[in-house]
Amino acid sequence: MDQEEVWAFTVAMYGRDGVAKLCLDLQERCDLDVNMLLFMFFLGQKGLAPLSISALEASVRDWRENVIKPLRQTRRHLRDDPRASAQELRQKVKSDELQAERIEQHILCEAVETVPSDDPMAAAHAYLSPNRFALDQQACDKALGDLTRMMGIA
Repeated sequence: MDQEEVWAFTVAMYGRDGVAKLCLDLQERCDLDVNMLLFMFFLGQKGLAPLSISALEASVRDWRENVIKPLRQTRRHLRDDPRASAQELRQKVKSDELQAERIEQHILCEAVETVPSDDPMAAAHAYLSPNRFALDQQACDKALGDLTRMMGIA
């Protein structure tokens, strides 16, 4: 899997109007991994689906829990600190968090085993489902529909 292509897709999709807001809302509401969700969309656009989403989640769990989440927590903690030095540090942490997200994408690229899929939404539907998150089917379907529309993908 081409790591640079995956990262370029992720950055492009995340930058589309409304996508970041919705993804971050899902992250806050149900601890969804935004990288994983966007990776599922990437696979679908390539006509692929992961052989095992659980195996992919396991491949990034340690990195996510011990690197990404603590960086995110630190960045958020610094958000309201009025000191210029704290805001300078926050920007550095934000940059480190972004680099950690990119490393997670690399881990996903190295770990993924794929199967062909005729449904470009199969992987995203399998990931964002009531089986994985504390959301009902209607909320999952709405979020996926909204994201698909915002990202301009089929």
